[in-house]
Amino acid sequence: MKKLSELIKECRGKGISITEGNKVSKEYLVSRLAEFHLKRDQGGLQPLEQITPQLAKDIAELSEKEREEALRSDRFAAGEKKNGIRGILHIGSEGNRLTSRNRCANTYLLNELTDNVPHLKVLNLKDFEGSIFDGELYLPSEFVKLDAFVNALEATTALLHCSPEKAKEFQETGQRIHYHIFDVLKAEGKDLRPLSFKNRLQYLNEFKSYIKSLELNQFIEFEDLIFKDKEQYFKEVIKAGGEGIVLKDLEAPYFQGARSQSWLKLKRFNTVDALIIGYDRGKEWDKKGLIGSVELGIFDECGDLRSIGRVSSLSLQKRFGMTEVVEGIPTLKKEHLGTVVECRFQDLNKNLRGRHLQILSFREGQNAKPISECYLNLSNEKEKLTRVGIQIPDPVTERLIQFGDSGITSINFRSTED
Repeated sequence: MKKLSELIKECRGKGISITEGNKVSKEYLVSRLAEFHLKRDQGGLQPLEQITPQLAKDIAELSEKEREEALRSDRFAAGEKKNGIRGILHIGSEGNRLTSRNRCANTYLLNELTDNVPHLKVLNLKDFEGSIFDGELYLPSEFVKLDAFVNALEATTALLHCSPEKAKEFQETGQRIHYHIFDVLKAEGKDLRPLSFKNRLQYLNEFKSYIKSLELNQFIEFEDLIFKDKEQYFKEVIKAGGEGIVLKDLEAPYFQGARSQSWLKLKRFNTVDALIIGYDRGKEWDKKGLIGSVELGIFDECGDLRSIGRVSSLSLQKRFGMTEVVEGIPTLKKEHLGTVVECRFQDLNKNLRGRHLQILSFREGQNAKPISECYLNLSNEKEKLTRVGIQIPDPVTERLIQFGDSGITSINFRSTED
């Protein structure tokens, strides 16, 4: 996103008035710029209402007591979380149009995805004209072959952001993107967002029956809600290879654009001990002169050292403590190379790197662990890659840590900028 000063300058250049003397936020300025572009010609199309979707809060941010209450309370229902791209479906007189949660860099309007899902665009849904739904666009297969095999999320992202011609060509011969609906915001022009989710479900079920009656449920799906045994349901979703679940407050309205506690996401995560094998230098203004991210590694079932990704979410205090300046260059202190940390990730991508990788704690003091426990069996992941023809990534070629009878005997630094 542009700097605040750049947005102010752009607003003034377009004649958008800003109250002098009052503090303004980036979000406010972006909304004003979006309003400006919304009034301009949209190529003959009706301008779409700009709806930024409600986001779910990570249940891990709550206290243990709050987590248990949400999982056991009759007030919350659970639905499976699909691993895709968020899409708002607008049913209008011109047909069906979809927008994402991201904005165009030039117009600040929400990116329109319509032409990249032509099979959804042309569906005859005119009986529900004026309705707006919230859902997820996704591909149901685990791996999809584009120019090469990629995971489903990468493929969905590529198809929604390439040229419409290329997206259409692939979907005519390969898999088509599905739309998984889980909420309704407007019903034939009537705003349902102030209503409770329980009341919104009544209209959503009407639309679900309509889709089924027209046999259009090949590409449009609906969330199946579970009201009891939600913990067991989560385990079943994970066992089946799913991403997780979202708990939804049946009494809550739709909080547009907010990350609300009325939606709580509970996702699959793997926890493992890893060691710091490298670093890069900070580039942002608040990290200059310090290390940026640290690279984490594990030993696989063959004893090979493998990088599982980089983590940049270190506190400023931790960065200062881990950085030393050598000949004017911020460098990771030698004593921190080989440090064992407890980390978690959601799953591994085709490069065997952890998605949403986070450091939970540093294994220090009474919680200290030896490097030998930084182990992860990757045989199942390697088998999946081999099965679809994806080459297994090479391990770290340079032996960064040498072992001796007394532990580490020599260390070589791994800097991603060397």
